[in-house]
Amino acid sequence: MSARSLTQNLAEHIVIVGGGAIGLASAWALCDKGVRVTVLEAGKAGEGALWASGGMLAAGFEACFELDPGHPLAETYALFLSRSLRLWRDWAPALQALSGPALGYDLQGSVTPAFTRADEERLDLAETLAKRFDVQATRVSGDELADLEPALAKSRGALIFSHDGQLDNRALGGVLSDAVRSRGGEVVEHCRVAALDRVAGQVRGVVLETGERLAADAVILATGAERFADMPAFAQMTPVKGQMIRFDATDLQPPSRVVRGLSIYLAAKSGGRLIAGASSEPGEWALETDPDTLERLKSAACAAMPTLAGRPVVESWAGLRPSSSDAMPIVGEVEPGLYLALGAYRNGVLTAPGMAALLLQALGAQPRTNLASAFSPARLGLKA
Repeated sequence: MSARSLTQNLAEHIVIVGGGAIGLASAWALCDKGVRVTVLEAGKAGEGALWASGGMLAAGFEACFELDPGHPLAETYALFLSRSLRLWRDWAPALQALSGPALGYDLQGSVTPAFTRADEERLDLAETLAKRFDVQATRVSGDELADLEPALAKSRGALIFSHDGQLDNRALGGVLSDAVRSRGGEVVEHCRVAALDRVAGQVRGVVLETGERLAADAVILATGAERFADMPAFAQMTPVKGQMIRFDATDLQPPSRVVRGLSIYLAAKSGGRLIAGASSEPGEWALETDPDTLERLKSAACAAMPTLAGRPVVESWAGLRPSSSDAMPIVGEVEPGLYLALGAYRNGVLTAPGMAALLLQALGAQPRTNLASAFSPARLGLKA
C-alpha cells in the first residue's frame, strides 16, 4: 500500500522555507510520504547554522548538563532528545545509501571530564539527572579516563555517555539535499522568500523577493534564527551566537569520543579536522569572530588536550543558534496552511529527525503523540 493511500488528508505540495538541518530533514520525511516538496533556501542549502555547528548527537550530555531541570518540559525534552538520537540509527544508513559524501555518523560516545573540584560537583549533579531522565551514564576515575582517552589532560574523573556521538555537519546538508532530490523533491538555492501568500484567510504559498508567487497547499517555516516578517511575534527566535575554531590534527591521535567538556568541546572530523567550541552569546547577530574569544577557546582546547599546545588555529567561524522564548522547539500549525519547525537551539542536527516526525504528526501523516502537543505552537505560556 502506498504512503499516499495511508494519508489521504496530507497536503499534496508543501513549500519549506529554510534549507538547514530541520528544513531538509522535514523535506526528506515528507517526500517519503509521497508529498511534492519544494525547499527554498536564501543561500546555499546546509551552509548556514548547520555548516557552522559541531554536528553533535549528544542527547545524554545535553539532558544532564544543558537542560534546565526545573523547566516544566524538562522530562519531555530529555525524552525527545533520546528519541531523536534513536531515529538517527535508521536515518543515517538510509541517507548514506542515497548520497556519495561520507556522513561521518559515529556513535562512539561522548565524555565529560572533570578537571577541578567544581567540575566534579557538576558531574555529581549530572549523575543524579541521568537517573531522572533515564540516560545511560558511566562514572570513571581519572586513571580509567587516562586509559580510555590518553590524549586528554590528567583529570579527576569523567562521565561517559555511551550512546552519544556525532556526524559530519558539513556533509549533512549535501547528503540531505541529495536524499530529497532522489525522492522527487526540489531544493532551490539562492531564493529568498519575502512574504506569505494568503488567500481567504489561509496560507496558500509564498511571495519571493523577485515578486513571483509560488503556490502550495501548506508552508513550513524552518528558518532557524532568521526572523521573517510574516512570522508570528511569539515565534521570532533569539539568536545565540557561537564562535568555533579548528586545528589540523592530521598527525595527532585525537580522543576517540566526542569531548563534551564543561568549558570546551572537541570533536575529530574527517581529514584531520579537530574542531573546538563554542562560545554562547545571546542576542548577537554579527557573524564576525573576535580575537579574545578565539584565544579563550584555543586555551581551553589546549588545556583539555595538551598535544594541541603550540599548534595554530587554521580556521575560525561563527554561527547562530535559534532559541525560542521558552528555550524549547516550536513545531506545528500556527494558522491555516502555515506550520512552524523552529527553536532547535543547540540541537538542530540531533533533533532533525525528531522535528520532522513532529511535523508529520501535525500534518496528519502519523498518529499524534504527547510530544507533538508538548512542542505545539499552542502550548501554554508560549505566547505570553
